[in-house]
Amino acid sequence: MIRKNINSSSIFSLGYDSENKMLEIQFDSGEIYRHLNVPERVYEKMLDSEFVGYYINYNIRNNYPCVKVR
Repeated sequence: MIRKNINSSSIFSLGYDSENKMLEIQFDSGEIYRHLNVPERVYEKMLDSEFVGYYINYNIRNNYPCVKVR
């Protein structure tokens, strides 16, 4: 999975696996969370968002199953 560095106050990078519809979020703290069944269009909208952290909080966090990777 290729990650993109993000210009955010709390998010370090994002990665997306389109084949498995899996989104990985790495926070500045080093924690990594993997969200499952995230449609590619949702990932693309997130990247286009002016406030990625806000988008994650309101559109990803409670809407897609999540596991903590690290």
